[in-house]
Amino acid sequence: MRESLVIFRRELKSYFLSPIAYVVGVLFLIVQMGFAGFFCLIDRAQARMDGFFTLLPFVLVLFLPGLTMRLWAEERKVGTLELLMTFPVRIGALVVGKFLAVMAFLAVVLLFTLVLPMMLTVYGSLDWSPVIGGYLASLLMAGAFVAVGMVWSSVTRDQIVAMLLALVSLALLLGIGVTWFLDLIGITRGLPDLVDWLGMPRTIGIAALDVCAAISPYRYFESVARGVIDTRDLVYYACFCGFFLWLNALVLHGRRQKG
Repeated sequence: MRESLVIFRRELKSYFLSPIAYVVGVLFLIVQMGFAGFFCLIDRAQARMDGFFTLLPFVLVLFLPGLTMRLWAEERKVGTLELLMTFPVRIGALVVGKFLAVMAFLAVVLLFTLVLPMMLTVYGSLDWSPVIGGYLASLLMAGAFVAVGMVWSSVTRDQIVAMLLALVSLALLLGIGVTWFLDLIGITRGLPDLVDWLGMPRTIGIAALDVCAAISPYRYFESVARGVIDTRDLVYYACFCGFFLWLNALVLHGRRQKG
């Protein structure tokens, strides 16, 4: 735990000294608050944060790769990763420390968005239960996305490549869980038709869609964002993050073995 805290402080300090982190954070706030404010103006009759949390996963997909791309790729580029590998520090402590640093930075950024629900409280009657659930769901989904982005950052020394790989994979993970998106591109209807054409039971196509929805973090985000905290949703996010953090540690362990 002590090793993780050392890495956490080092990484968090670097975020607050990095211009890229500030640019990503400010752009995130401008886009998220801008669109959320627009939705609030449209729905003047009720003080609700639905538009804010509906938009948030898509904004996270766009901006989180900009934060995770440097985590390991920059270390490899400047040669400090090899130095870290020679220290008597557990790989798991390195991974957890960097993960917690990104999450702490994101939590600080999300704190600035509390201006919106506070304003809604002043001008209307805001139900805080789904708001608290929405922020918890946002942090859980951000954690899942960060864990994926860290893996891509560990497999390449090019930050742009790491960002693009993370962006594509996160977009796919999000897309397979969004029903209206699958309807829009024809997957919901096309997959069962393809199964029929292949002469297979239609239930296989329906099961495949259910599996895709179960894999995507979006399904569980929607559940928590409603203000209903289900243990199964928390277990999913714990397993999802744990798997990708373990995968990240596995990649780094292989690099340490190679020297």
